[in-house]
Amino acid sequence: MSKKNIPPKLPLRFFRWFCDPDYVEDIEGDLLERFQKRTENGRNARRLYAMDILRLFRPGIIKKFEGSKKLNIYGMIKNDLKTSLSVIRREKLYSSINILGLTAGLVIALLILFYVKFEFSYEDHNPVADRVVRITMDYLDGETLVDQDCESYHVLGPMIKEEFPEVVDFTRAFGIDGTGIKVGNNHFRELVLYAVDNSFFEIFGYPLIYGNANTAMMQPDEVVLTRSTAIKYFGKVDVVGESVLMMPESTMKIVGVVEDSPANTHLKFGVLISYSSMKSELDKREDAWSSNDTFTYVKLSSPESYPVFTANLSALSDRLRAEDFIPDERIISQKIEDIHLYSDKSYEAEPNGEATIVFFLFGVALLVILIAIVNYINLSTAKSLDRAKEVGIRKVIGSSLFQLRVRFFVESFLINLLAGVATLLIIIVVFERFKLLAGLPESLQIYEDLFFWSVFAVLLVVSTVLSGSFPAFVLSSFQPVAVLKGKFSNSSRGVLLRKTLVVSQFAIATFLLIQTFAAKEQLTFMQQTDLGMNTKQVVVIHTPPTQKQMESYTPFKEQLLAHSSFSNASLSTSVPGMPTSDMGSTTNIGLVGDLKEPKNNFFRYTIDSSFVETMEMELVAGQNFSSQNDIEYPIIVNEQALIQWGIPLAEDLVGRSVRFWGREHQVVGVVKDFHQTGVKDPHIPLIFSYADRYGDYVSIRTSEGDLLKQMEDLEEIYSAHFPNSPFEFFFLDQEFDAHYAADRRFQLVFGVLSMFAILITCLGLFGLASFTVAKRAKEIGIRKVLGASVSQIIRLLSRDFVALVVISSILALPVTYFLVQNWLDQYAFRIELSIWLFLIPTILVLAVAFVTVFSRTFKISNANPVNSLRDE
Repeated sequence: MSKKNIPPKLPLRFFRWFCDPDYVEDIEGDLLERFQKRTENGRNARRLYAMDILRLFRPGIIKKFEGSKKLNIYGMIKNDLKTSLSVIRREKLYSSINILGLTAGLVIALLILFYVKFEFSYEDHNPVADRVVRITMDYLDGETLVDQDCESYHVLGPMIKEEFPEVVDFTRAFGIDGTGIKVGNNHFRELVLYAVDNSFFEIFGYPLIYGNANTAMMQPDEVVLTRSTAIKYFGKVDVVGESVLMMPESTMKIVGVVEDSPANTHLKFGVLISYSSMKSELDKREDAWSSNDTFTYVKLSSPESYPVFTANLSALSDRLRAEDFIPDERIISQKIEDIHLYSDKSYEAEPNGEATIVFFLFGVALLVILIAIVNYINLSTAKSLDRAKEVGIRKVIGSSLFQLRVRFFVESFLINLLAGVATLLIIIVVFERFKLLAGLPESLQIYEDLFFWSVFAVLLVVSTVLSGSFPAFVLSSFQPVAVLKGKFSNSSRGVLLRKTLVVSQFAIATFLLIQTFAAKEQLTFMQQTDLGMNTKQVVVIHTPPTQKQMESYTPFKEQLLAHSSFSNASLSTSVPGMPTSDMGSTTNIGLVGDLKEPKNNFFRYTIDSSFVETMEMELVAGQNFSSQNDIEYPIIVNEQALIQWGIPLAEDLVGRSVRFWGREHQVVGVVKDFHQTGVKDPHIPLIFSYADRYGDYVSIRTSEGDLLKQMEDLEEIYSAHFPNSPFEFFFLDQEFDAHYAADRRFQLVFGVLSMFAILITCLGLFGLASFTVAKRAKEIGIRKVLGASVSQIIRLLSRDFVALVVISSILALPVTYFLVQNWLDQYAFRIELSIWLFLIPTILVLAVAFVTVFSRTFKISNANPVNSLRDE
């Protein structure tokens, strides 16, 4: 008999455990009859069978306890809810502190966990992501790794597919920068587009909305657009069969439209062209191993074949090295799912995230919610005398241990439920701001995300269980006679638990605040560091997309410099602040005559004779480029190149020749090291070649004045010389500032976390101080009658709490020093840790703690002692 014709046993067995046997026997026959009829009719009988049992569960439970002396669980819970609400109303201060603390913890935990989930979701849209691997290159000096490049040689994809049986398919993605596209009379610029193989769509999980995925991109001059790009170009989505003119004069036929790249993928695009369209570009190369400038991805037959693949790839790499195809390189692999958080190679498609920071924030989110739960437990221990008396009385009148535990869990659940409602309301208000702060895509919606609701439910349950466990399992287990004497509250165990929890809370808060200060100091240091040039008052515009239009560059520059607002202009293929992917690079660049060539990766781009002056760079030796220079291939290098070549003095390098790309280039000047990619990264060896007729950017130094008027004048001049070309610009200082966006977010996030952690901790301290003051009211009254001053009373009440905060700070400092030091190690240029970086946050935490305690002790210290003594 088929399994689907047999009713599941577990639901009915579960039913018998909890319901009255007679009730189960009465309905069991009816349940089986319904099951058989549904089976005959082809319906999902097993699922409906389980639903029937669930539907009958509640009346079965009620029937079991009707007229019984046993516990009526529904009545008990109803009564406990009423009692808990009464307690919350009666103990407004403690309930408010618990609800506020748990709300703050839940808000922080949910938002950070949502961010962490997004960071780990990269490539999730791709159903075969666990089988896709990127091929990358390591640059070696002997066996020493000197650099890593995420691009590889265009011949590797076909070679690997042919030789490796575990490889199902491959695709390549060749990046093309700054491409002009003309549609009718409209001109557009695509900053980055990729030439890809036909298999790209299947490997990356992009089904075509329009077009045939089996035949698309098989022929030269074919193009696929994303949905938003198609709308931008044509105002509609179905554009298959239309054509676009790709500058300079390539007519491309649109053969497909795909959905926009999701926010959580490392390779985003707006336009794709067929890889065979690059044949003329590839034919220009001397051989297949002349340039590694292509992203290469392979698809494996299964995730389990990855170890076999890496072993085969290592063997292929060794063979190609032995055959001198890649003498100083090594081919390695990288899972596509690891790229976003674990890759920081040269020429990445976009700036990646950092797994360390994501795990760091994840840990902090757990710490913050833990602080909130600790608050609840701490206040429960502080009020243990009152609750223990309640427990004793309930036990005397016949309450069972189970009833008492349910009572405390119901109260904990109610407080957590109120905190949960407040959490949702706060997240509604702050979520848009949070997305901006965390750098999340605008399209993300938290309330439509199943993960959010799952985590919210889990956190609510975990918080309820953890925060309710102490009163439920500890207080409920006391003997009536003992608890009515308040032994636990006055015992060393109760006092030690409260002190331990307070110390742990403030240790966490101290660590968060010190990390916030360190992040702020590091960010300030990077923003104030001398960049080796002047990025202020420099606007950068994109050049026209065709070389024919660039014939008007000289008159454009002359008219520009004749304007009083513009003092200089330069042409280049890249500018400072651009990532390494915007430059060319090559290895094995050595001085002519040297026996040993360095293996490091040198980066290069072309500049004209005005570039050094426009950027206000410093020439430390030699001279600038000149249009009258009779040197055929002049170059300028930075000081980092001197280090690579082992030249101690810049003057010794001027006039020497460097060989690369089959030519000898003479060094005419050396510029002081400047930060090409931001202060976070180390200086890179740079080579500037000379060109005054072509480039991708025009950098223009402006005078101080009306910026809006200057940009209007600049656009007018640009449009006069380059009609029908899009006017696109950015400010160089803002481009550099963008490098610090992640660090700024990190500092802001930690600042917010610190604020909430201190808030939650102080709420708990406030509650404990309030409880202590209330319990010692008569003692304080007697001391005042005996002559104690207000300051003595405050010192007496505050001493223990302040001492605990001091201990927490002492315990937190060594761990914090280690963690902050490790965090700073990721920066090539960083601050030095000073004692003030630790002392000032610690003093702030102490001050906040003292103010919190003082606010509760000052009032009773000034109160009339008669008021506290007359109740005796």
